Amino acid sequence: MKTISTTWMAGMILVTLFALTMGHVPAFSANNWYAEYFANASLSGAPSLTRYESGLHFEWGAGSPGTGIPNDNFSARFTHDEWFEGGTYRFSYRSDDGIRLWVGDALIIDDWRDRADTWTIVDHYVAPGTQRVRVEYFERGGTAALQVGWEKVSGGAVWHADYYTNRTLSGSPVLTRYDAAIDFDWGNGSPDAAVPADNFSVRWSRTLGFEVGTYRFYASCDDGVRIYVDGKLVLDAWQNQKLPNTRSGDIALGAGQHTVVVEYYEEGGVASAHVWWNRLDVLKGWEGRYFDNRDLRGGPGLIRDDAEINFDWGQGAPVSWMPSDNFSVQWTRTINFAPGLYRFNTRSDDGMRLWIDDTMLHMDYWSPQDNVWRYQDWHYLSGTHTLRVEYFEAAGNARMQFWWNYAATVEAARAMAPSPDYGFVSAPGSAAPVSRTPAPSTPQTSVQYPGPWQGEYFDGHDLSKTPVLLRTDEAINFDWKLGSPATEIPMNQFAVRWTGTFAFEAGRYRFTTTTDDGVRVYVNDRLVINSWRPMRGTRYVTVTLPEGNATIRVEYFEQTGAAMARLSWRKL
Repeated sequence: MKTISTTWMAGMILVTLFALTMGHVPAFSANNWYAEYFANASLSGAPSLTRYESGLHFEWGAGSPGTGIPNDNFSARFTHDEWFEGGTYRFSYRSDDGIRLWVGDALIIDDWRDRADTWTIVDHYVAPGTQRVRVEYFERGGTAALQVGWEKVSGGAVWHADYYTNRTLSGSPVLTRYDAAIDFDWGNGSPDAAVPADNFSVRWSRTLGFEVGTYRFYASCDDGVRIYVDGKLVLDAWQNQKLPNTRSGDIALGAGQHTVVVEYYEEGGVASAHVWWNRLDVLKGWEGRYFDNRDLRGGPGLIRDDAEINFDWGQGAPVSWMPSDNFSVQWTRTINFAPGLYRFNTRSDDGMRLWIDDTMLHMDYWSPQDNVWRYQDWHYLSGTHTLRVEYFEAAGNARMQFWWNYAATVEAARAMAPSPDYGFVSAPGSAAPVSRTPAPSTPQTSVQYPGPWQGEYFDGHDLSKTPVLLRTDEAINFDWKLGSPATEIPMNQFAVRWTGTFAFEAGRYRFTTTTDDGVRVYVNDRLVINSWRPMRGTRYVTVTLPEGNATIRVEYFEQTGAAMARLSWRKL
């Protein structure tokens, strides 16, 4: 884009700064490229010129790259090996004319056409490690230019925004930056010190993926707004207007990448701009709305039909063009529940929340966490209800599961022990939407609680004091509800230490605790689970043990309210 200036330092190491008014600095490749130049526009035959280039920034103008290469109708291929950390990278390029770029075997940029010298950005996930990068280019006629670079992104910077000091998007922008979402209430102020509070305009643009379907784009703005999709005007409200107002326009889109451009102007007084969209088609499963930020803000980067909420993206992203960190998802589904009791389970890395019928928040764990299993007992449901599950990924691994267990009676619910194993939830409208156990040989009621244990019970949380009760417990499988373990122990503010020595076969074991409140687990005096705080939930850890005896120590405290303590393990 003409509004972006560049500063180049050439040498054996080339550092390219893509200088924007807001200080946005993409990290360009620093190593030499092996260049092959062809005296034709189709990369045909043997190259007429080969050499090493210190970076991919060329302003050939009406000239030629070198001896033996014509001024027009030539092509080039550039290759080199680059180390990537792993994650979503934003590839920026400008070329006159065509360009293609591969990372490994993945075609990231495919713009093989006569094109003007303008900047374009593409986001794509790249696996960690050293990757072979290949850029191909052709020049048709007139001036010739090529510039390529990339930077790692982590969400929250998806809309390319140009801000103007007039209402007509005229001239050069005074501010260029990336905005996480078109979701602004500036009031009587301005977007930035470089932009006036009145009589300014903005153009936002981005390319993102859509599944096939019909989409309705919405805008709620003070003042004018226009929305284009692939150059087609979908919504036109280019007029002075005050809130509240909501404009909309529909468009049918094929599967693949589409470019969305939003234009906005502010005339005077209060300034606000909000743009989002929905998919209108009927979905069979969960409606998954995926956002390029952690806050579920703005228009979703993707709306798709998810059969179940059972994802392990590892360190990748839900789709290749979304960031691998700092994204969020909202799943919604209306389900016809058979009458009975339901336990809702979740395992997430990172935060999650659950609503039933848009008003009842039953699970709220909106913070970074490491693939923690939690559950909520028991909710009586009958008939049609709407569930909404929200999730965000911070950094590292991204995983999310949500499922439920069904019990027709209170007796069946009491007999059903909690299980951290995901069970596929049947489709809505079925006679009995229940979880299917992973295998008939491992039903959820088969959890075994080992024992016996030497139990030391304390009045208070201080385990260094003398216990007020010593006894042998056959298992750590207690749900005291609002009561206490014994008459000597208060209903609140007590603690327990259980110790036992058990024979193990050599192998990997998953230890699982379910408590209300704090818990610590030691294996041969090594702390493996540490959640010493008021809470209700499940923790688990995988431990590798040699053959022989191992001493297990469990420490637990109860704060107030309900009291529960369970420990189990199984060999993996």
